[in-house]
Amino acid sequence: MKKVFLFSFLIIAIYLTSCQKNDTSNVTTSIIPTQQRPLNQVPQNDTDTSQNIFTISAITNPEPGIICVSPEWGTTHTNGMIMILNERGHVLKKKTVPTTATNFRRWDVNGKVRYSYEQYDLNGYIMSGIGYWPGYEIITDSNLNEIDRVKLQSYGTVTYTQDGIDGHDFVYIDDGHYIIESYYQKTVTNVPASIDTIANTKVVADIIQETMNGVVIWQWDGTDYPEFYSESLENNQFNNPNTVYDYLHLNSMFIDPRDNNLICSFRNLDEVVKLERGTGRIIWRLGGNSTDFGLNADQIFLRQHHVTLTDNNQTLLLFDDGLTIDRNFSRVLEFNLDESTHTVIGFKSFDIPEPFTQFEGSVQKRGNTYFIGGGTANYVAEINYETGEKLLELKSSSARYYRAYKY
Repeated sequence: MKKVFLFSFLIIAIYLTSCQKNDTSNVTTSIIPTQQRPLNQVPQNDTDTSQNIFTISAITNPEPGIICVSPEWGTTHTNGMIMILNERGHVLKKKTVPTTATNFRRWDVNGKVRYSYEQYDLNGYIMSGIGYWPGYEIITDSNLNEIDRVKLQSYGTVTYTQDGIDGHDFVYIDDGHYIIESYYQKTVTNVPASIDTIANTKVVADIIQETMNGVVIWQWDGTDYPEFYSESLENNQFNNPNTVYDYLHLNSMFIDPRDNNLICSFRNLDEVVKLERGTGRIIWRLGGNSTDFGLNADQIFLRQHHVTLTDNNQTLLLFDDGLTIDRNFSRVLEFNLDESTHTVIGFKSFDIPEPFTQFEGSVQKRGNTYFIGGGTANYVAEINYETGEKLLELKSSSARYYRAYKY
């Protein structure tokens, strides 16, 4: 009897063990940490790896992190998308939006995670022939749920007639506290007579506003500085009453944490300018025809984008687009500046081994790599600048990436 009982118990135990091996519905599978994951293994937290926007053409050993991109395609602006990718280019999260989205990025401030992007306004004020995105800035929580929507405020000579902001850049400081920029059409009378043949000239006024809870703290208007008119390298004829002249083309701004002032990039001047926050006073100018810093031939940049600081805020980093007729390849440049003596005390350049980016573009420095958004060249790449090795490359036949960010 005991033998029958033991035999039956053994059979039941074997059966239960077999069932446990085949039933994984309640088993928690551990996820291999990013930095330890085999390169040929798709991580299990890739909740949605399906997309038909770009191809992943190179993966060797990308740095851990998440990537924020907002692909743009077409000219109708009737659809848009924001995407969060892992370091291998696989989609972790994506969200479709009604119109073109641009400059999608993440902010980690005061223990809060926020995302922001500019969304194109199909009913926004359009200046024909001007390369900009009239719209509004969307601020979201960590789950991409909208918590704020920002437009240009009426202040001084700026009215609600043109209340769209421009998508080139935006600075999140805290909830309700932002720095925004806009392209604003104005008729001006202070263009120097030597270059203005029609007296009342229509121009794009580059407007910067710092706002807190919808109230303007201070505002900068580029047309208050007439010296810029004669130094523009594009859209500088000022002789046609039917043309709106985009002579500055602000495309980048950020707060210098060392002194709390604002560093801006003006594409059509080939110039980076530091402004005093609160007054708008020009502190220094780098590049262009009136640089305060002596630059040699290799240090001269053309139609630059995305100027930031890196190396513990000691190095000025920028995406040097180049110019079709002068230098039709793009570079990453690093400047170490002595701001007190207006001298360049350190400089590096890196020729990007990708197609020429005529417009747009971004770069971040992370260790010994550059993370690059290729703008109108339709790529995103992570490159070891010491060896030239491509750690990650995303390419698209139709979508461009104004900027790409990695965190």
